[in-house]
Amino acid sequence: MMKHPWILLSGAFLLAAAAPAMATNGMNMIGYNIRSSGMGGADAAIAGDCSGSACNPATLGRQRENSMALGLSLLLPETTHSPSNFTSDVEGEDLIFPLPYLAYAQKLSPTSPWTLGLDMFAQGGMGVDVHEFPTSDGPGSFDSQVRYGRVTGAANYLVNDRLSLGLGAMIGYADMEFSLFPENQGGFSVEDLSSFGYAGKAGIHYRINEIVSIGAQYTTEAALDFDNGTLTANYGPAGSFTFDAEMEDFTWPKEAEFGIAVQATPQLLLAADVKWIGWSDAIDQVKLKANGGAEGLPPPVSPGSDAIMFNMNWDDQWVYAFGVEFAVNQAHAIRLGYNYGKSPVPDGNLNPLFPAIVEHHLTVGYGIILTGWALDFAYEHAFENTQTNDNPDLLVNPFGPGISVSQAQNTFHFAVTYFF
Repeated sequence: MMKHPWILLSGAFLLAAAAPAMATNGMNMIGYNIRSSGMGGADAAIAGDCSGSACNPATLGRQRENSMALGLSLLLPETTHSPSNFTSDVEGEDLIFPLPYLAYAQKLSPTSPWTLGLDMFAQGGMGVDVHEFPTSDGPGSFDSQVRYGRVTGAANYLVNDRLSLGLGAMIGYADMEFSLFPENQGGFSVEDLSSFGYAGKAGIHYRINEIVSIGAQYTTEAALDFDNGTLTANYGPAGSFTFDAEMEDFTWPKEAEFGIAVQATPQLLLAADVKWIGWSDAIDQVKLKANGGAEGLPPPVSPGSDAIMFNMNWDDQWVYAFGVEFAVNQAHAIRLGYNYGKSPVPDGNLNPLFPAIVEHHLTVGYGIILTGWALDFAYEHAFENTQTNDNPDLLVNPFGPGISVSQAQNTFHFAVTYFF
């Protein structure tokens, strides 16, 4: 089944993310509030609500009232694996990932130029669960559950009616566990890896006139050095042995975003964003180190290394988001959006355990404003995308040349906002 017991482990690397949520721009969700999600993630220049801490902190001061929001998203990925040298496709198990969301924003006083905000949200990520995967040793299974969530505190200063500035500090927590054919010789399972990550965010929002606004934000990278984990490796007749595990050189990427919003008519709002995500510096060569274990038993490593190496070699990603909001009346609004980001995963580094490959997204949304309250709904569909890895290097592609992965996603969003 495997050419080397730890080559397959090297190729089966998982990355940290939201609750575990196969995210949609690489590892990132396309939007971080329900209104934005219904508009394709175009939010950098839209005058704010309490979610600005997670999007563009410069938009916080544009909200007309203090507010807090509570929301939930349900992400349903659909993943199919096409093993090389086998004729039957293998469908992943039906999965539902809940993604909670909480936001709060308040002016220091009714006349103060300062607004403070707090956001807790799912940043992004992935998960998969596959059974009956054909191998030369018979059907096998692999699964992953990887989570990354963030809390952002932000301060916004409204310089004047046109210019608004914002800063944010972010703390994230990630954990992961995964397994790959753990019942078979050379198989493994990894549990309880976790890490904190820290980053900063800065934003600007400028009203050119009553119709056109522009906005931009920059988020720094956050290093995630996972530790306190265990790796259990199957040595066949010798038995299974457990090692301490830690992961190095993994980073959540920096990003820069620019957007424009046009209030074309009193009822019609148009928005467009372009975002750059620096995956190439963040997801390149990552190490999983195993220590301890039985006396005299060497820990698993990649050939020629002191660790299990993951050759990810991701590409930077440009994301384009477009959104429309139409106010039917003062209480009801409908939204449409489109989001595109070319998959940052190179074909030659694709792994079935890491299907963060969707590219095209179509979104719809609906908002209701009540007295002191608002309800927002959104739906995202990520169209199926397929990639095939023909790389013969088993250190990079342990499943063998010709392995294909197809993925689509459906995500449902709901939030309630209270104004005070």
